[in-house]
Order: sequence, then structure tokens, then C-alpha cells
Amino acid sequence: MNEVPSNTVLKMKFKNLACAVLVVLGMASCTAESDAIVNEVETSVSLEKTFNARSVDYQKGSKSNLDLDNLVPVTTDEATAILNVLRNHKNLTESNSVTTTEGEPGQTFLTISAEQCVNNLHTLELQLQMISYADDNSLFYKDCKASTKSSNYLWHLTGFGLTSNGTDGTFKIECTSNLYFKVMGEGIKYLQVPVKVNGIYNPQGHVVNFTYSF
Repeated sequence: MNEVPSNTVLKMKFKNLACAVLVVLGMASCTAESDAIVNEVETSVSLEKTFNARSVDYQKGSKSNLDLDNLVPVTTDEATAILNVLRNHKNLTESNSVTTTEGEPGQTFLTISAEQCVNNLHTLELQLQMISYADDNSLFYKDCKASTKSSNYLWHLTGFGLTSNGTDGTFKIECTSNLYFKVMGEGIKYLQVPVKVNGIYNPQGHVVNFTYSF
């Protein structure tokens, strides 16, 4: 029986060890990639369940007039973190401002802005536009818009209602709206999150207060 030289045995052992290391590294790489995909899917599912989020098609220049293309992209984890901060309403500060523009004689255009800043990070603004007439002290609704100071998401109203509360002279505000995110992942997708808005408009002093829920 011929004896195999010891240096040949060492070479064979080293070669087998190198192959084993490559196999283990390959398995670790696949596992990490698989975990990332699973985490991405779990986060997306969490957004759908918790915030009723859904992916939407978007093309620049569409009739929706939504400028989503200029949003700063976020990950699904970042979108979730933003939504959790907004939902918790912690460290909330509110402010109101009124600007007036004179129209025809006796006609005044009013813009009532109500801002909410959450946790010193996220500011949502509801802007109510009214028209008043001096001759009979009448007041008419003109428009309402929503905006945010963040570059990571856009707030857009899809429906608005202003109804009298009765004898106290205030008006009830009811809105449907959406937050939009530009989300990174396997490519870029756009996420729509429905937001319900309720508030009160008091013509005495032109004060607007609102709250929202997901």
C-alpha cells in the first residue's frame, strides 16, 4: 500500500476547510438577505393592518395634482416611525393665525390657519378660507387645504364638510384625507395612508381647532 505524503494530506484538509467556509458564508448571506425581505414584508403588512396603508400608482402630471415625485424617499421602517409619532400626539403644540384680503367693497377674504406640531418634529396645517360680507355680516365657505412642513410626506384633503353646530354659533369640520409617502425598497413605490379629521370653527375670533385619527 502506497503512503500519501503528509504535505498532500495537509493540502487536502485545507481545501476541504476552505470549501466548508465558503458554504457557511453562502448560507449566512442567503439567510441575511432572506431576513431583510421578511422584515420588509412584515413592516408593509404592519402598515396595512395598523394604518390601513396601501400602495398607489402615481404618474407625474396626473389629474390628481399631487406632487409626490419631489418627496424625500423613506424606508417602510421610517414611514412607520413617523406615523407612530403622529398617532401618539405627544408634546402637541397648537397655533392659529388669520390673514385678510380685501375684495370688492364690503367683501373680505379670510384665511384661517390652524397648525399642530407633534413632538417638535411634525407640523400639520389646516387652512380654512372664508368670505365675509359687511353689509349683512354673512360668512361663506370658500375652500380648505391641508399641508405639512415635512419633505418626507404629503397631506392632501379628499373631502370636506362644514356644518352648523346649532345655537352656539360654531361650525363642525369633518374631512377625509390621505398622507402620502415615497417608499424605498425593491424600487420606488408610493404609500397612501387615510386620515380622518374632525374640528371646530368659531367665527368669533376666527379660531380653528382640529384633531385627526388613522
